[in-house]
This record gives sequence, structure tokens and C-alpha cells, in this order.
Amino acid sequence: MLVGMTPTPRIPRPRTEPTQSVDAARIEAALVKVAKLVADDPAFAPVFERLEAELTAAVKKEKRLSETQRRARALLAQKATRATSSATCSSDAPLPYRSRSSR
Repeated sequence: MLVGMTPTPRIPRPRTEPTQSVDAARIEAALVKVAKLVADDPAFAPVFERLEAELTAAVKKEKRLSETQRRARALLAQKATRATSSATCSSDAPLPYRSRSSR
């Protein structure tokens, strides 16, 4: 350290989320790589445990989202079926097109 200079305190940076979501497959690939490191050096165990927790959360999120998508698609299909059946059976349905020659 230079003479007359005082150390500046380190200001902790706020933790930011990754810009891209990380899917379960990517976490699992990282988990395998870190497993190799843990096998040689137990100092990497906390990273391995964190990745295990992240993998569990990612799998849960993916299942929840796919289930939500399934329900949304079922709802849309149900509404489409109702709209089609009500239009064909309703007295409000438009009359067939008449050509000028049939008048």
C-alpha cells in the first residue's frame, strides 16, 4: 500500500439474476462437471450442493409451467369447441351465400 493512502471499504454489489433462464438440462450438465471436481477435492462440495438445489427448483418450475400450458391449451380447445358448436346451432348464424343467378 502506498504511504498516506487509506484503504477504501468494499461496497457489496447487489446480487443480480441471470439474464437468461437456466434450464434443468444445463444445470444437470454443470452438476456432472462439479461432481468430478468434488471427487478430487471436497472444497467444491458447497457448489455441488447449490447445483443440486437449483436442479430441483428448475425441474419443479419446468413441470409447473408445462402443466400450466397443458391447462391453458385445454381451456382454449374447450372455448373453440363451444364457439364452433354455438355458431352452427344458433339462429344467429349467418345465412348461406346466395348467388345472383338463384334470385
